Parts: sequence; structure tokens; C-alpha cells
Amino acid sequence: GKLHPHTGVRITNPIGAGMSVLYGKFDGTPMTFNDEPMQMIRDDDVMLHYEGVKMSRGNVTPNRDYVLIKLDEQKLETDSGIVVAASVTKDDIPCVGTVFKVGEGRMCSTGEYSASPVSPGDRCKFKDYAGNEIKIDNEAYSLVR
Repeated sequence: GKLHPHTGVRITNPIGAGMSVLYGKFDGTPMTFNDEPMQMIRDDDVMLHYEGVKMSRGNVTPNRDYVLIKLDEQKLETDSGIVVAASVTKDDIPCVGTVFKVGEGRMCSTGEYSASPVSPGDRCKFKDYAGNEIKIDNEAYSLVR
């Protein structure tokens, strides 16, 4: 963990030795340690963590204030029955879904966690390009702060 810059309260990190983590594509610094390639990342760069070598819906946990959202399937037909070609919507970024899991929340300066404003099962819409798309068990999810 680290210390809060204004109050000195320790901000703990839920990541432990041997845990697997998911971090952003451009986060971290590549380095070599004992002739083995490694990636040094900051604790704020970790988006979710899990036990084992493979992510599954049962073992992933969003880190801190991240929310894991199961994305809606892209509809290729409008409510009025008009069929839209897949090539027209191929560049559309999904930004609507159902909250699947919620992290423990953002840590306040007092050392307590503030609860997330959403709960699992809530429907939500987030900004375009705001989420980090991932696949878990061949289903599309997005990690959003």
C-alpha cells in the first residue's frame, strides 16, 4: 500500500504474492529481473485480480473502485423491425450493460471505503471509450471506474 498524501492514512492494496492481475495495455515499465522479463506496475494500474492462471466469472474481483460490467449483445435489428447490417455497426463501442461485480470502493482520506453508487444487477450506461474491454469465459465485459 501507500500513504494518503494529505492525511498519512495507509491505503492498503488487496493484491498479494502469487495473485494474477489485469492491468492496462500501456501501464507499467518492462524490466529484467534474474534474467526473466517482468513488468513493473503501480498499484493504481491494477484493474482486477484473480486466483489461478485463468480468469473466470467466479474468481475475478474488480480492484478498488472498478466496476465489472457485462456488455449487452449488439442488436442488429431496431425495435421497429429494421435490420441493420453488421458492417455498419462494427466500429460501435458498446457502452451499455449490467453490473456484474463491484470493487470494494474508493478509499477516503479517513481510510474508509466509500461505497460504489451501483450494485450487481443494475443496468448502466457509461461514456464511449471509458471502459476497458475484456473477455471472461468468452463473454464481453468492460471494466469502468
